Amino acid sequence: MKVFSMPMPNNETESNNMVSPTRTVSADPGLLSHEELLANYDGRRRRTLEELITKEKLNRLNSPKAHVSQWLKRVRKRVRWFIDHARIKISYGDFMMAVTIFVLFGDDVRILCFPPSADGVLAFFVSLSFILFVLEMILYCWAKSDFSNGIFRIKGYAFSFFFWLDLLAVLSMVPDVDWLASALGLQNSLMDSLGTKAGKAGKIGAKSSRVIRMARLVRLVKLYKVTSQRSREKQQLEDLKQLVESGHFSHDEIQEYLEKSSAQKQSKVGAELSDIITRRVIIAVLLMLCIVPLLTYSSPVDDELESTLFLHETNIHAAADCDYLERSVDQFRSFMGQLVEGVGFDGDPFLVSLQVYPPRCESINFVDETLPELRNASLRTISTDPVLQDGLDYSVSATFNLTSYMERESLSSVYLMIFVLFMLVLLSTQFTGDAQRLVLAPIENMMEIVNMVAADPLEDFDFKSLPRTGDYETHVVQLAIEKITALLRIGFGVAGAEIISSNMAVEGGGNASLNPMIPGRRVYALFGFCDILSFDLCTEKLEDEIMTFVNSVARIVHDEVTRWGGTCNKNLGNAFLMVWRIGDEAALADYRGVTRRASERSTGSNGSDGHDYHNHHVPRKVIKRGSIDLRRIPGLDILSDKALVGFLKVIVEINRDLQLLAYRNDPRLCGDNDDGFFLRMGFGLHAGWAIEGAVGSLQKVDATYLSPHVNMAARMEAATRQFGVAILITRSFFKLLSESAQNHCRKVDVVTVKGSNVPMPIYTYDTFQNQVFPQLRAPKYSNLALEDILSRQAENYDASVWTSDPDLTQLRCLATNQFKKTFEKGLNDYLGGRWEFAREQLEKADKMMASNDIGGDGPSRAILKYMSENDWVCPPSWQGHRPLTSK
Repeated sequence: MKVFSMPMPNNETESNNMVSPTRTVSADPGLLSHEELLANYDGRRRRTLEELITKEKLNRLNSPKAHVSQWLKRVRKRVRWFIDHARIKISYGDFMMAVTIFVLFGDDVRILCFPPSADGVLAFFVSLSFILFVLEMILYCWAKSDFSNGIFRIKGYAFSFFFWLDLLAVLSMVPDVDWLASALGLQNSLMDSLGTKAGKAGKIGAKSSRVIRMARLVRLVKLYKVTSQRSREKQQLEDLKQLVESGHFSHDEIQEYLEKSSAQKQSKVGAELSDIITRRVIIAVLLMLCIVPLLTYSSPVDDELESTLFLHETNIHAAADCDYLERSVDQFRSFMGQLVEGVGFDGDPFLVSLQVYPPRCESINFVDETLPELRNASLRTISTDPVLQDGLDYSVSATFNLTSYMERESLSSVYLMIFVLFMLVLLSTQFTGDAQRLVLAPIENMMEIVNMVAADPLEDFDFKSLPRTGDYETHVVQLAIEKITALLRIGFGVAGAEIISSNMAVEGGGNASLNPMIPGRRVYALFGFCDILSFDLCTEKLEDEIMTFVNSVARIVHDEVTRWGGTCNKNLGNAFLMVWRIGDEAALADYRGVTRRASERSTGSNGSDGHDYHNHHVPRKVIKRGSIDLRRIPGLDILSDKALVGFLKVIVEINRDLQLLAYRNDPRLCGDNDDGFFLRMGFGLHAGWAIEGAVGSLQKVDATYLSPHVNMAARMEAATRQFGVAILITRSFFKLLSESAQNHCRKVDVVTVKGSNVPMPIYTYDTFQNQVFPQLRAPKYSNLALEDILSRQAENYDASVWTSDPDLTQLRCLATNQFKKTFEKGLNDYLGGRWEFAREQLEKADKMMASNDIGGDGPSRAILKYMSENDWVCPPSWQGHRPLTSK
């Protein structure tokens, strides 16, 4: 970069007293203003610049004459360069366009501008043009057609719409090519000879000949498309050349861009719509050119003026010879009658009045009796100028009845109007239909998709029912929108439904700005937290394969939870937050319970075993905001049962899935353990409220739930390690279960969690995982897939599942009734402070579960460990609960 230097101060004192100098730095001095240029130079160079700038300003202030002179000099310089150096190049498309224009206007220009002696030369060029057109068609058929599928399934130019247009244009030239017309028996004078024999009807032949010539116009459409495309490419090359010269891009970058551009073709929908519109317009124009002249009526009777003038001359020459005059008048009337009969004007007389002046013969003048009944507009009166001869004024006045002509003209006008209306309606319908099919219908489908997702972001819509638009780019865009909406639903989940709905809503004009940071709202839900145990070992040993391992687990967790009515809110690598949403606070307002004290919110007054679990020293603060009594919500027991079944099914599937079972014998995970590696997960369930909303910023946002109740589910999952069980559920969740589900759960302890002094019973569902779970398959004669069968079982859930489902019964096979009674008695003794009896019962229960995954009963061991830490003596301050050490 070129830097312009500035003079520096002479000494340190001067430098300290001066304001910090500034300078303008630019890689291109041409970008600097006059003041900036002068500020960067001094001395002689500065004076030179001042002179140049002054001279430039003076040139700008010159008179208009000087400007014209300068412009002429530049033009003359360019003309001189053109004469000396310019080379004229013409492309094939430009040449054929010039030939087409010559064919269109050549014959008319020959008559207007050239003498008859030039006809031979122009006829030669017409013949040459005809040969070029035929040769072009042959080359196009050969080079731009695909005959690989057979003669009847040709693709490309041959037998396409433009092929037939070119053929029509070539055939229209046959009468103009003298040697070919002579060989075929066609002469240019054919139409004229026919017109002469047919009288005035020959004009139709002349019009038809010109209409046939107009068919050659269609060639310009194709040539225009080619030329316009070449013009755009040329302009693009010029722009790219300027970018290279300015240094913004290198030649290699431009070449790469051109290669990509050449590979990009016109969109299918654009090509289809352009081709359809072009064809429709061409057909419409040709129909208009052919039919409008036929429906435009012109009077075949136009000799009445000449005949009247001829009668006027006869009247002058006849003078007093009445016989001669009468014969002339009879001939005039007879000629008028024959004239209209020849063109089909039968019925009303054509000549309705004749007055010959001066009046001198009795039978010459007449007035038809129908004259008073005729419209004035249908009458045409021709009166000759009077000629004075021998003191008398000679003149003729004839009135003609044009009623038949006007009727035919009106009928022709009606036909023409009907035809025009028909063409307008047809073209409008066709163009609208094409636009609707190719553009508007796909856009409407896209808007319908957006509206459906905005109205209910959580619904898994079947967009296949929407009409498809063929193999066009609009269909690709529609599929992309479907995938994007599905990704939004997957990415944001239930908690992000409001974010999706508010940002995708388009009713009322919509909003162009993105606002994912919507305010949170209080909702009630069942919260489940699950975690992969020994995850650090898996991450260390599996390395790159850890993603496959985690996604295999996630697949099972997501499938089972979703099947049983839940959704996944967070994927945290080794952990997952699952939600069974009940509803927001406003929707559940009818189930708001009576205002209760804080000590009564988490549990009832007493536990199910009759013990008082509440610390009587806890402040009894009254809650102003009434809590939602979830037990009053209809159907919530079924949802709660499904949540528990969903987690239990996950436990079964991670021990049945063949892909995960393969890791049991993976040497990387087994290490020195001869028994192999067993994948285990911990699960926690809790019910309560949470704030649903967006967390983050416009750079990254997550839709999630924040509340102590979400943390409680995570605490339950963490406590599974301490109690040696797969799943722990809180009393808030346990109370929502059906009686059948509660009967198969067992209470394992009463604890207090960090931040709360309220005692809380916790429960588990016994699971024995070190066993073989049979692989599932669909019935042999069932027309349903296995996934569909499992989904229907979940949809048709009832309480009998707890005793009829093989997976659930197999999981709790070690939890016999004798074991439950023994553990329950030991737990009651433990909570009641009778630890010496509790120890005996719990040790007995532990031995009864010796075949379990850990070689005993986890909750019994956890309680025994706690009592042993207190030397098996119940503390005097014991109130039937203990703090939960796991967070």
